[in-house]
Amino acid sequence: MLETRVTSLLIAGIASALTAAAIDPAAAEQPPAASSSSAPATAPAVAPAAASSPATTSAQPGVAAPGAPAATPSGTQAQAPLTAGTPAPAPTHPAASGAAANAQLPQPVAPGTTPAATQAAAAPAQPSPAAPATAPQPAAAAPATTPATAQAATATPTPPAAPAASSTPAATVPSQPTPSAAPASQAVTSPAAAPAVAQPAAQAATPAQPASAAAGPAATAPAATQAPAAPAPAATAAAAPTPAAADPVVVAVRAKLGDNGLASKFHPDDVAALAAFYGERSGAPLWVAADGFNAKGKALVAEIGKAADWGLEAKDFSIPAAPAAGSPAETAGDAEARLSLAAMTYVRFARGGRINPRNLSRILDVDPQIRDPKLVVADLAASETPDAVLRGAHPKYPQFEALRQALIKARGPAQPEEAVDPALKVKLPQGKTVKPGGEHADIALLRQRLKLPAEAGVKETMLDDKLAEAIKAFQFQKGLRADGTLNGATRAALNAEGEGIKKERPEVNVQRILINMEKWRWMPENPGALYVWSNVPEFYSRVIKDGKEIFKEKIIAGQPEWATPTFSANMQYIVFNPSWGVPDGIKMRELLPRLQRAGGGSFFEQLFGGGGGSAEVLKAYGLTAYRNGKPVDPSNINLSEIRSYAFTQPPGAKNPLGMVKFRFPNKHDVYMHDTTERHLFAQSYRALSHGCMRVQNPRRLADILLEADKGWSPEEVTSATRSSGEITLDRPIPVHVTYFTAIVDDDGRIAYFGDIYGHDSRISSALGRPMTFEAPRPKEAIDMAGADPIPGDGSEGSSSTITTSSTEPTPAAATGAKKAKDKNRKKRDISTNDLISGSLSGLVSN
Repeated sequence: MLETRVTSLLIAGIASALTAAAIDPAAAEQPPAASSSSAPATAPAVAPAAASSPATTSAQPGVAAPGAPAATPSGTQAQAPLTAGTPAPAPTHPAASGAAANAQLPQPVAPGTTPAATQAAAAPAQPSPAAPATAPQPAAAAPATTPATAQAATATPTPPAAPAASSTPAATVPSQPTPSAAPASQAVTSPAAAPAVAQPAAQAATPAQPASAAAGPAATAPAATQAPAAPAPAATAAAAPTPAAADPVVVAVRAKLGDNGLASKFHPDDVAALAAFYGERSGAPLWVAADGFNAKGKALVAEIGKAADWGLEAKDFSIPAAPAAGSPAETAGDAEARLSLAAMTYVRFARGGRINPRNLSRILDVDPQIRDPKLVVADLAASETPDAVLRGAHPKYPQFEALRQALIKARGPAQPEEAVDPALKVKLPQGKTVKPGGEHADIALLRQRLKLPAEAGVKETMLDDKLAEAIKAFQFQKGLRADGTLNGATRAALNAEGEGIKKERPEVNVQRILINMEKWRWMPENPGALYVWSNVPEFYSRVIKDGKEIFKEKIIAGQPEWATPTFSANMQYIVFNPSWGVPDGIKMRELLPRLQRAGGGSFFEQLFGGGGGSAEVLKAYGLTAYRNGKPVDPSNINLSEIRSYAFTQPPGAKNPLGMVKFRFPNKHDVYMHDTTERHLFAQSYRALSHGCMRVQNPRRLADILLEADKGWSPEEVTSATRSSGEITLDRPIPVHVTYFTAIVDDDGRIAYFGDIYGHDSRISSALGRPMTFEAPRPKEAIDMAGADPIPGDGSEGSSSTITTSSTEPTPAAATGAKKAKDKNRKKRDISTNDLISGSLSGLVSN
């Protein structure tokens, strides 16, 4: 009895252990070493625990391969648990062999870790990277859902213990409800499952074996089921969501955007953005309704129709007609596509995409900031007021809006002419020059013209100090030499102001406004909180801080032959007492010809009795020649290789850069700087340099910029000027070099400036209206080329320099004076100073 009782207890214990192993994943934590060869190398650390996860071992609807029998319900565990001492027979199926070849020992579940089956029940399963419809099953996957498992099971002898293990009732495992609509990729993969690997197509077609194949050996189940399973295309198609059918009008829009006949008329980026948008859209069209355009479409049409008020032309956008009520989808789709393209083109043109400035001139070095078309489409589609999106695309600069208002006014009803001040009608005859303190009958007329009667005790005909100050103010305003002298140039300027500025035809003024509005579209959308704005045709530079002007000063810009480019760059350095290196352009176009004319060797000896021409020229100007970083004897310079030489002038009184230089690195090698030729700022026409911009008050500009960047006081700036050095700014300051020929003042009046480089004429032609504008070469610039004085030679105001207009006669007399001067020049004997002057003229102009 005792033996029988002991035997019964042993049998019961074994049965209990076997049942627990089938239910509790912890019972299978330590599989025998003999079975470790069947675990794949890519299995995660908790792979054994994952074998019990309902999410990974249960067959879900729509997951089984075609032809497979009905899958085991979600809660049913059709598996053969690993048992101690059971050898793992070699797999005979190719998939099983491949899995066994990459085997590794499975890792136990960490203490305190929730078993995979519990985790799977608590959280939704995550899709595997490959997201196949039938992912590889863990060690105990159901044979019915894995063809490779079924084949391996039928090809392997069945040990006696396998049937008992595989016949565990389904009721012994709690069933987890699974929604029938769950995606296939989630139904077959748990967080603990191994990454899925695509199975060859040949295995995907292998039919599943009958359910009785589950009686295969327990040890072969892990090896067989770890093999990657083939995706099931049919199951994937069944589980993927089907997009809603597109609106017929949207379908028609897609076809229209694909029509090259229409698309070729618009920018390809705009067409591509719209094609992508409508290609993904399943809802209603944006602008078309059953009876024509909807409210948003009508708002777009109305705003595009007002393009002329913004400096654009409505005809450029091909606004479509609204489709009639009951129109077929093709007609409505055509109107929808065309209106979308019109809106996209409007935004592009508003941001400067109408013409490419680089195609007009190499020195129009600007790139309009065109908005990303995909963002434009998104904004138009999302906005309830798409017309506001169009208006918001225009520049936000105050000058742009001021020009726009001036444009509307110019196109409106004719304005009555303003009454002329009687004082402006007073004419001063040409006569002798009267200096301060002098007396002349014309002074009485001058007092009437300037509205400045004589004070008590002062003769009406005497040019006293108070009247002299009034003359100086007028001269300064007109760009004349401000010396208080009544001379021919001042008389002519006073009379010209009385006659009024010659009024251009209204269409000319309108076109100039349109051209300048277009140039504002090329400006950066965000100029910076603090920036420098140098406007070349105006010959002025400004500093703008938080939208307000805090500095304005005269500048000298490039001659037409050495035009200052239009571009934006960041100022990074301020250099005090800079040295000057001759730029390559000046080196080739200015220095080389002059050195060649100066000659050297025998030529110079024959002409002057000895000495080298190149050496004398460079010495007179204070230039030192270098080659490969080493000083070179000027007499030995090989002019045919002049590009290989560097010519540098040290800081000092003769240095054309003066006390300070403002560097904003750019490919044009242009910067702003001080100058030794300060008398040139008195001229109204100041296109006199070799491209760089000279500032009339550079010290004040340095004070403002260094105070803003470093918080320096004027005293600290003064200290910095006592030595030579480059100061690096903490925050680069944007510099915008522009070419605006129309500027609106605070009172709404427009000041026009000469088209000195011809850009306006080119832009006007590009806009479809060829028109030539004034390119002034005023009388004070006569014989300008090659007339800059030699620094420090005391020649200022002499016949070899540009004289200011205060000493020039009337235009007719100026022509005669020029001829006489040229005749006298021919009669003069050539001297050393004349030769050097000719060689060096122009070099200080940069």
